[in-house]
Amino acid sequence: MLLNDIIIFIVGLCLLILSSDWLVQSSVKVSSIFKLSPLFIGAVLIAFGTSAPEAGVGIMAALRNQKGIALGNIIGSNISNIGLIVGLCALIRPLEVTKDIFKREVPIMLISVVMFYFLSWDLLISRIDGLIFILLFIVFCFLSYKGSKQSFDDKELSNFTLNKTLKSLNSRLGLFSLILLSLAGIILGADLMVGSGSRIAKIFGVAPWIIGITVFAIGTSLPELFTSLTASLKKASSISVGNIVGSNIFNVLFVLGIVALIRPINVDPSLLKFELPVLLVFSFVFFTVMRLRYRIGRWEGLAMFFGYAAFIFFLLKK
Repeated sequence: MLLNDIIIFIVGLCLLILSSDWLVQSSVKVSSIFKLSPLFIGAVLIAFGTSAPEAGVGIMAALRNQKGIALGNIIGSNISNIGLIVGLCALIRPLEVTKDIFKREVPIMLISVVMFYFLSWDLLISRIDGLIFILLFIVFCFLSYKGSKQSFDDKELSNFTLNKTLKSLNSRLGLFSLILLSLAGIILGADLMVGSGSRIAKIFGVAPWIIGITVFAIGTSLPELFTSLTASLKKASSISVGNIVGSNIFNVLFVLGIVALIRPINVDPSLLKFELPVLLVFSFVFFTVMRLRYRIGRWEGLAMFFGYAAFIFFLLKK
């Protein structure tokens, strides 16, 4: 029934909002306790959690020999992360970017996208390619952690107000349990929204392939969207931007790497003409905008958002 699906959609939305808030607050507490930079928290710890839907979709698609779904979801999610999520976050509150992100995280994000593009030229992501991605992912985690310990600065954290529960929570086990519960809430909320949203779209006669391109691709990016929006509203820009950069790295190096190790992926030639070049353009524009002023303002956010809207328009027109 339509009413049931609307209620489920609203419940999923509320769960996403509440869980995102707790995840960001818990992560800030972890950053403070372990002297890890907010950038590392966003780019590695939170990014791993918010990319869980993409990982789940990719691995299940590979096991069911539906590798095209995994490939399309990775490309679509990464474009969505930059165009839709960064665009919306910057529109709501301009994002300040630390110089540290250009030492490790952003270069690895660009390298991963370029590798993805050129390794696809033979129309196959082989197991060897997958292994290369996984090894680079391990290098990224190591370099990010090492750099985080060297560049910890609590200046950004000093502007962040924790709620009373987290202020008094000193148990590390309790803190990590809260993070896991928050991640579970985010993933469950996203799943409820995607499932009910798909059924609502079908009730109104929307074509299944349009549902797949919009609801499915954007749905797996909902955790990144709400986490980054929450971090942005709470003036934790490093967590917000780090989450996007880390998620894009995670999607290509880890998810694509694992999927290719399970089953080599055949690449549709059309992806090399449109979707992958668009991902390259979005990634380099994202880098350029951040590098110019170490800030992503509202005008840049608006341009990214309209760029994403144009991508969806031309995708549907193909």
